[in-house]
Amino acid sequence: MFQKTTALLSSLVTFFLFLSPLTSKANTVWSAPLLQNHPLVGKIYNVKQEKFISQEILITALKKSPYVLIGEKHDNADHHRLELKLLESLVNKPHTQVVFEMLTDEQQSNISLLKADDNLVQMHEKLAWNDKGWLWSDYAALIQTSISHGAQIRAGNISRPIIKQIYQQNNIDALSNKVRFQTIKNISETAKEQILNQVFESHCQLMPKTKLVPMMTIQLARDASMANAISTSKKPSILIAGSFHTQKNVGVPLHLEKNGDQTSTTLLLAEVKQSGLKPGSYASPDEVDFIWFTPKQVEKDYCEGLRLNHKP
Repeated sequence: MFQKTTALLSSLVTFFLFLSPLTSKANTVWSAPLLQNHPLVGKIYNVKQEKFISQEILITALKKSPYVLIGEKHDNADHHRLELKLLESLVNKPHTQVVFEMLTDEQQSNISLLKADDNLVQMHEKLAWNDKGWLWSDYAALIQTSISHGAQIRAGNISRPIIKQIYQQNNIDALSNKVRFQTIKNISETAKEQILNQVFESHCQLMPKTKLVPMMTIQLARDASMANAISTSKKPSILIAGSFHTQKNVGVPLHLEKNGDQTSTTLLLAEVKQSGLKPGSYASPDEVDFIWFTPKQVEKDYCEGLRLNHKP
């Protein structure tokens, strides 16, 4: 009887947590169409403390951190809207730097051409934006807001020539002479194995892991590059990147730590899952610090087409 009562009370507590007005969920118009009525949508979760918090508390916590890493799902419109909200709250004039995964080292010189009164078309042209890789409509407002708020913009990603070099050399030795990649050699084998597993899954388990080692190295190089862009500026920085890049156990935070910077804070923008009712099931404290839940953009099996066309 006691166990049943305890279980019932636990269920009621969880239920009322979902209903608690900790965010402005009722006033939010979501763009992503799927699972908008999921009980976690709009909630913000402190992973370490295992409790929901308000937007105000989140912003206050992020303002105290010199490095804020925001992990997104690239095709979710709500993630870009929340990033815009965060930039408007966190950017502190010229004292802040915003690093974008979407910009490569080849575009860094283009960034200096941007002016606060440029329109979006002018910014797009000056940056020589990579439309094939990233939709300008997803990131235009983030770039413009950063510039208009007086922040410095920094390219975080590596260029095609470097990617090609990694493929040709098939190891990190080709990058060892470049300062921004020095942290790669200090990343543990455990982390590398986790990255390789993620690459294996993202390739739909259709290729042997041995063939994917260069892809793992590219992931490491990208994370090292973004970490270097953050730490070398000596300024408070905000990183906009894919969620795996911002994970504390495998991504940019590891490289920041190797650079002597252990003060980053990771916010995961997470699409809810139909069966994912427990906020702690989305990520552990070893992976992220906070989670902001949103609806889901698309219901799609990204591997279906690859499986149909795959030739062993």
